[in-house]
Amino acid sequence: MAFAGAIAALSFGLLALSVILDVLGRNLGLLSWPWLNEVTEYLITVGTFAGAPWVLHHNGHVNVDVLLRVVSKDTASAMIKICFVVGIVVSLGLTWLAVATLLDSYNAGSLVFKTLVFPEWYLMLPVIWCFGLCGLEFLSKLLQAGETV
Repeated sequence: MAFAGAIAALSFGLLALSVILDVLGRNLGLLSWPWLNEVTEYLITVGTFAGAPWVLHHNGHVNVDVLLRVVSKDTASAMIKICFVVGIVVSLGLTWLAVATLLDSYNAGSLVFKTLVFPEWYLMLPVIWCFGLCGLEFLSKLLQAGETV
């Protein structure tokens, strides 16, 4: 998970640096990078999808626990475990769909044609990474919840 967080931090750091350099370069008339808008889109995507498992691992996601406070401890524990199971199912389902999309794109030889041209299946790699790791993290949390009850 530290590697996922590092990838996200690096992506967002490069995003900030590239925007600053682009604004300075264009305003000073020194340079123009027509491909930079695309690169920033991909950096946002990579940073978001790489960072999601890290955030989940560190419990940095939004928790709405109002209901958990008004039910018994056993009921709250069961509800949390159900949420972990739902997280596993959704994450693995999205991972499976992303893998299927990647394979379809790869087999079709689809390309992204913008300023940069590259195989379309590359765009599914961060999605597979994200939801695969999120599924594993939900499984880890479920197993840890079973140990504490």
